[in-house]
Amino acid sequence: MRLKHALFSAILLLASLPAALAAPMLVRGRCHMGECSFTEIVNTKTVAARTGGALVAAKERSAVVKAPVKNGEPQYDEVQPPKFFGLIKVSYAFCSTERPAFVFYSDGKFYAHVLDVGDPSSVAGYNTDSHLLYWAICHQKVIRVDDLSSEALAKQAQDLGYHKVPEAEKGQYEFKNRRRMTRFFGLS
Repeated sequence: MRLKHALFSAILLLASLPAALAAPMLVRGRCHMGECSFTEIVNTKTVAARTGGALVAAKERSAVVKAPVKNGEPQYDEVQPPKFFGLIKVSYAFCSTERPAFVFYSDGKFYAHVLDVGDPSSVAGYNTDSHLLYWAICHQKVIRVDDLSSEALAKQAQDLGYHKVPEAEKGQYEFKNRRRMTRFFGLS
């Protein structure tokens, strides 16, 4: 019965993957230290898949916007999306209920944030944007930071088959190259 549920969840998840985005998606990230981050996902493409998950590459552009200050306090509610973004870079999401993760490249290494999708207690400062981008890439759903702690999103994640995953306890994994990163997800 458990295998049947896992297979159904995997099929449901893979069926919800985007083939490609019709239009760019704008994801407003976390605001802190007087700034707010924004990421525009230009397009997505499934680059590898197996039963139980798919690695989706996302071309994205990011920008950081300073919040206006009133009475010495940043006014995050007043921050508007940027007019210009940085250069396009590629990030990845492993869309899976077994080991959901957002992967980015920095300083010559790949970093994977393994996520407990739908669990508000697992959202911490460093992985907040990873959760937001995972929902956008894997489900074409743009959500706000506040949504990450909502019961509605937790219920939706549960309905999609998400559950706590042991690898999320460590949170971040580091890989020297793309081959090692894909092997972590059972793709090579």
